Amino acid sequence: MSSDRSGRGEPGVARVPFTAMRVNVTPEGREVIFPYGLSWYRLKWADVPERFKVLYVAKLRLNGYDVPDDLKPYERDNVTLDDLTVEVDLTRAEEVTGEYPL
Repeated sequence: MSSDRSGRGEPGVARVPFTAMRVNVTPEGREVIFPYGLSWYRLKWADVPERFKVLYVAKLRLNGYDVPDDLKPYERDNVTLDDLTVEVDLTRAEEVTGEYPL
């Protein structure tokens, strides 16, 4: 795993800062939108890494929101925050156009 500042390491794997990733709720369910390089990508919730889901649930809890039932499996009493990047498999992501509602 590379730790260079470009975020580029293993082919097809992007290291994306958690804080740059956004959750959208669509009629099909949740998805995550994130920038990488000069493009934006969309990732179906089923393909989102567990690390992101754990951090997302921790963020919901810290902000005082109720955790939806389907996200309860990602609740943790302790969350390691030493590295806030999430490794995303770009081969599972779809590049989105500038017209996509971010």
